[in-house]
This record gives sequence, C-alpha cells and structure tokens, in this order.
Amino acid sequence: MPSFPQQSFWSPAQPSCQIWRSILGFVLIHIVFLGATFGIFTAGAWLTGQHPAIILNAVTPVHLGIFFLTFLGYHLGLWLVVRFLHKRSFATLFGPQKRVFWRQFRIGILIALAVSFAAMILQMLEPLFVVPQDQTQLERNLPPSEWLVVLIPALILIFIQIFAEELVFRGYILQQLRARFRSIWIWAILPSVAFGLLHADPATWGNNAYFYVLHTSVVGIVLSVVTVRTGNIGAAAGLHFGNNMSMVLVGNAGNMDGFSLFVAEVDLMGSATTASMVLQTTMVLLAFAIWWRVSQRNRPIANAVEAD
Repeated sequence: MPSFPQQSFWSPAQPSCQIWRSILGFVLIHIVFLGATFGIFTAGAWLTGQHPAIILNAVTPVHLGIFFLTFLGYHLGLWLVVRFLHKRSFATLFGPQKRVFWRQFRIGILIALAVSFAAMILQMLEPLFVVPQDQTQLERNLPPSEWLVVLIPALILIFIQIFAEELVFRGYILQQLRARFRSIWIWAILPSVAFGLLHADPATWGNNAYFYVLHTSVVGIVLSVVTVRTGNIGAAAGLHFGNNMSMVLVGNAGNMDGFSLFVAEVDLMGSATTASMVLQTTMVLLAFAIWWRVSQRNRPIANAVEAD
C-alpha cells in the first residue's frame, strides 16, 4: 500500500500562488532556458566545428550530449525564479519535505521498465498483424565497446533532462496551479493537453501526430496525478527516467539516436507506428489503473486555498 505525506505537495507554493506571479515565472524560466540553449549550442558548434543545425539532429553521442546539456538552463531558470520571485527554496519543488523520495523514484523506474518490457513482448507479435513493409527493422547503431563508454554519461545526461522537465511541469507549474485551483482540469488536464499539442507535427508523423499528442497528454495527466497523490516529485521522475532509459538501448533512426545501441527503422507515418503508440498509451493507462486500485482511493487530492 503506498504511503502518503501529511503535507500537500503544493503547500510550498501557497504563499505566492498569484496568477500573475505564476505566468511571469513561467516566462522567465523559458527566457533563461532559451538563453542557455543558445549559449550551449554556440559553444558546442565552436568546439566541434559543426553547424548548430547539425548538432540539433543529435545522431552522434557528442551531439546528443550537447543537446541534453541545454536542459541545465531549466534548472538555472527554476532556481532564479523560485528563489527571487517566489522567495522559497529550490528544494521545495521536490515536495514540502525538500528532498526527493528516492524509494518512489526507484519504484517508478521499475514500473516504467516493466511497461516497456511488456510492450516489447507484445510487439514481437507484430508479424501477425502488420504487413512486412511496415514492420520494425532493428539495426546496430554503435559498436558495443563505444556504447559501453557512453552509457554512464548518457544516463547522467538523461537524469538531468528528465528532472529539468519534471521540475518545470510537475514541480513548478503543478504546485503553482494546484495551490490556486481545486479543479483537476486546471492543474493537470489542460496543462498536459497544451503540452501534448506542442508535439503536434503532421509533417513528420502524418495522421500519427494525433496519437502522439494523445500519448503525450495522457502521460502528462498520469504523472501529475501521481505527483499530487504521492506528495513528491520522486515517483513521476522515476517513471520519466525509466521511460527515457529505453532510448539508450533502442532509438528511432535519425531521431536523437546518438546514445542508442540499436536503432529502429520505422515509418513514422505507417501502421506500425500507429499500433506502437496505441499500445504504449494503453499500457500506461493500465499501469496507472493498477496503481490507483492499490492506492488509497478515498484519499482526497484537492484542497484549494485562497490567494490574492
């Protein structure tokens, strides 16, 4: 049975949850992030002698490493905004305890890996349902010796990336909105759908763009509810980290595959991609339903406070 904290996850944001302050903070965080991204890509281009556009493709370990370093800009932006605009500690973004619940983090990793493994097993049945030309083809991307060298740095950089995103979207934004509003539509559903819509790219995905937006939105909602329910960023960060770890083993060819041992030659507009996205979304919802079933279902997750 999951244990839950006495203090609410959003309680650190209650003294400064005014709408204007939250909007300003969100904008300032992204100004710092964009500035850091520009600086890191410029430095990376100078050090490697490559054009920034080439680095952005992230098809080599060095290029992908430079890309992941840009997420340090989120950490810097968050620290500045939380410290000087909201007058609270950066550590409060983890939860009112000012620390990460590492046990929840580890459990999150295991759940994400279990979901990925189950999806992989089901995808082995692909030949029964998908025509040969649309089936996924795996190819070696990096020599094993080179992959082992980049493995630990890759996991560290992924750790930096997932915590940056979680602290922005499930830390700062979720705390600010949940401290102000009671409705799950405002603090979980609408922000997650908006984030999902940012991933809409019909030119790349074709009709599968709809499934990509749906999957991203569903994952965002699930992580938001899990974070509020557990009162700490640990579980959501673990789920995110476990999910992104899979890219170290298998990546999509030509799409941020610089750390991947294998790459999958996939038609992003094809039926195999459609089936994969639907399967992944279904597995996420199934895992969440099981977790919700064994958790304290009657425990309230909403207690709004008044703010100026």
